[in-house]
Amino acid sequence: MRSIRLTIFILIIFALTACGPATKTAVIQEPEKITLDSQMNTLTNQIISSFNQSNVKKIAVIEFADLEGNVTQLGRFIAEELITRIFTTGKFDVVERNLLQKVLEEQQLGMTGYIDQETAISLGQILGVDAIITGSITDLGNNVKINARLISTETGSVFAVASIQVFKDSTIKLLLGESIVTSGKTNSNSSQKPQQSGLKTPIVNHGIQFILEECFYTNGFVSVILEVTNLDFDKQISLYDRSKNAYARIIDDKGREFRSPQQFLGTHKQGWNGIENVTMVQDVGTQYTLKFPNVKSKPTIVKRLDMLLYIPDLQNSFTITFRDIPVE
Repeated sequence: MRSIRLTIFILIIFALTACGPATKTAVIQEPEKITLDSQMNTLTNQIISSFNQSNVKKIAVIEFADLEGNVTQLGRFIAEELITRIFTTGKFDVVERNLLQKVLEEQQLGMTGYIDQETAISLGQILGVDAIITGSITDLGNNVKINARLISTETGSVFAVASIQVFKDSTIKLLLGESIVTSGKTNSNSSQKPQQSGLKTPIVNHGIQFILEECFYTNGFVSVILEVTNLDFDKQISLYDRSKNAYARIIDDKGREFRSPQQFLGTHKQGWNGIENVTMVQDVGTQYTLKFPNVKSKPTIVKRLDMLLYIPDLQNSFTITFRDIPVE
């Protein structure tokens, strides 16, 4: 009897010991800070999935606005990215942004994300689109919430929504027009300049910011001077001229087109294909100059400037376009 009691006691002690706390401490990791570029893929995929289910073939994208109806560079960037990413799937026709803007101006509408039912139906009839993508941007402090609405131009009603949340890093802050503060002092680098500096609104594509500083005519050349800044981590870029049949070019107000400029990026000069594999350090502005030759008379306005940006890490090229540039 005594041996049975002893056995039961030992079993109870063993059970209590086995149920005790583990000797190893679990490591709790902070959630990953999600960037805009990675989340744009998620937003695009959500939208495309909704389009596939609704048999949408042709779309228009309106610039995203904040909750007060204001359009920032972030709202324009999101719209441009959606246009590019949706078009490159090869499944949809996308209305060219300038045509959309012209129609909106004729209808006395702004390029904002707020489209009522009547306007949506009207745009569908004028542009021949099946759906309109609009959206809003909400600043949540450390993060930004981006909501997209997909509107049927047949009924004028929202038929699908998509949403992402992005960590508010330095790129997001710049696109929102905020200054970036480091160690209690405002950084004076070129990437911290107000977004309206330069001749035109800056363009940001995959973390590379282009600020158009000057455009002037002298001795048969139209010279364009920009400031190029990498807002992301250090990376290489190329600014191509002859590669893949894509050219840097300008078209003036007389319809004349000029190609094959002399190109300079900081201390780098162009080779056969342009300026290749230049390492851009984060937040360091670098002067980029294009000199277009054989311009016999001074244009008043450069109606269109195209440049070809190539990012080796992405194995992809992107066209950077400025319009209606005054020539000094």
